[in-house]
Amino acid sequence: MTPTPPHSMAADAGLAPTRACGTCTLCCKVMAVQALDKPVGTWCQHCAPGRGCKIHETRPQECRAFNCLWLGDPKFPEHLRPDRTKVVFVLEAGGGRIAAYVDPSVPAAWRQGEVYSVLKRLSVMAAETRRQVVVFVRDAATAILPDRDVPLGPVHVGQQIVYSLKQTSDGPRIEPRVEALPQAPA
Repeated sequence: MTPTPPHSMAADAGLAPTRACGTCTLCCKVMAVQALDKPVGTWCQHCAPGRGCKIHETRPQECRAFNCLWLGDPKFPEHLRPDRTKVVFVLEAGGGRIAAYVDPSVPAAWRQGEVYSVLKRLSVMAAETRRQVVVFVRDAATAILPDRDVPLGPVHVGQQIVYSLKQTSDGPRIEPRVEALPQAPA
């Protein structure tokens, strides 16, 4: 799987918007923007929460290229709009991971009702296609698997989430872990 810096605005879903953001600006809080030196989990200095970007015309390319799944996938449930659920769903890592970025002021939002049901359904499909479903609250990751949720702890730039398949007496089991990205040969 192609590594993507965790929490980066640079989503690579290749989705064109099918809806309008309207008053939703949650991505401006939960995602990092490297070009603006904006950390994950804090409001962007250029965001007017509930209104939009104050530098929309000159915003960085990583912001221009970003689309959450609610915005870009017409099949994504309308009622899971990020500002309502406090969760931004993003397709990243070359399509190999669905990440759910959670508003840190509501850290349990991903465990609520329909959001959690969607995460579990996505994890079943992801397991069949060797993809990942991961929830991030700030830099803390939790792998969502069909049979359980696995807290992975912090994931930083220079690290990746890796899934491996282990054989157990009950059959194959997905084991997620965080590890350093491989170093390029010198």
